[in-house]
Amino acid sequence: MPEPSITYRPATPFDAPRIAALHARSWRENYRGDLPDTFLDKEVLSERLSVWTERFSAPNDGMRVMLAERDNELVGFCCLLLHHDPNDGTLLDNLHVRHDLQGSGIGRRLIRWAAITTVAEDPKGRLYLWVLKNNTAAAAMYRHIGGRTGRTESKQLLPGRPELVEAVAVHFDAEELV
Repeated sequence: MPEPSITYRPATPFDAPRIAALHARSWRENYRGDLPDTFLDKEVLSERLSVWTERFSAPNDGMRVMLAERDNELVGFCCLLLHHDPNDGTLLDNLHVRHDLQGSGIGRRLIRWAAITTVAEDPKGRLYLWVLKNNTAAAAMYRHIGGRTGRTESKQLLPGRPELVEAVAVHFDAEELV
């Protein structure tokens, strides 16, 4: 039987619970050692649901979220924050693909959508993201598709919590990704 195809569509506020669930799953799989195990095991889902519910509730003309689905199941998503930084441009704030589907091209298609959207909104085509220093697989993928690593900063992933993680900026020429 052929593999079901992946469909892509913009997210709506009704998608917040599914986005939060995939986001939490991705953090559990990729951020062990960067975030406390107790948070990842017990709190991450409710915290991510709160974040995504708030994001979709607050008006933000600069936020765009694209979903990747297979048989109506969410298997990937990315979130763009247009014109996020006057120097760096549009922030690819989140890019998550279900672990068992990584390497299947879903992430690359989501990044291409992000690049197309960025070029349409920013004549300079400035697109960037932050990748955790310990997330070497993701960093390698970003470099493979043309990302250039830049500065490293300590980032607070969770507002109101003391944990800081080392993250590396990755910059793209969005037009090269289109």
